Amino acid sequence: MSTICCQDLRFAYPPVLEAGEAVQVLTGVDLDIAPGTFTGIIGPNGAGKTTLLLLLAGLAPRLTGGERSGSMLVNGRVGMVFQDPEGQLFNSTVEMEIAWGLENLAVPRAEMRARIDRALDVCGLNALRHRAPDTLSGGEQKRVLLAATLAMQPDVLLLDEPVGSLDPQGRAEVLHAIADLRAHGDVTVIMVENDADAVAVFAERVLVLHAGGIRRAGPPRDIFIDTDWLDSIGAPVPAAARLARALGRSDFVTLAGAATALDV
Repeated sequence: MSTICCQDLRFAYPPVLEAGEAVQVLTGVDLDIAPGTFTGIIGPNGAGKTTLLLLLAGLAPRLTGGERSGSMLVNGRVGMVFQDPEGQLFNSTVEMEIAWGLENLAVPRAEMRARIDRALDVCGLNALRHRAPDTLSGGEQKRVLLAATLAMQPDVLLLDEPVGSLDPQGRAEVLHAIADLRAHGDVTVIMVENDADAVAVFAERVLVLHAGGIRRAGPPRDIFIDTDWLDSIGAPVPAAARLARALGRSDFVTLAGAATALDV
């Protein structure tokens, strides 16, 4: 059974002006996500990537307004990590931030402690558990959001640009946490990310969202090796894929793959 299945999913935001027309974003998305997989979604700016995540999370159109049509089935509980960490962190310590959602669900104290400890461990936050979130770096804050979401034990984890706007150290911290998550959990992950290098490394399958629908889907190498097409629609391309193209090769799209293929 699929964890997520969408057929002809369409969505339009309310008109910008009272007498205007609805803003059509998705015009027919077909999507089938197997349980326990890691899927990356890329596409040009404005393609509707975040909107698709909001629909899967059940937040659109409930909180955004607009109209949805088509069919959408999501099996299991969904957790979503948004782009901007500063607007989502409001507790006095990292530990309390992770505990907040669990307290609202009346999770028993012993189980709550176990979940908090595991989330801190997976996201590399043990040393920061008593720090105030507003004193942390951007990368650390995003890891706190990831930990808080993981503690809720979602079946599906939606990541909206988890490494966006981070400096190199923050990017490395979040990517390390995602690597640990992938190694330790069986959660189904869908990651929207403009950092194509991160998508190429982590995703088992890549979807290209463009002009209202999924235009291509496949393993990272199959998607990213066609740099000309990705450039033509304004989608991101991994640096290693550009190197492969320049060398007339098609056997790698990650830096690790390049090192192996080129024997360096």
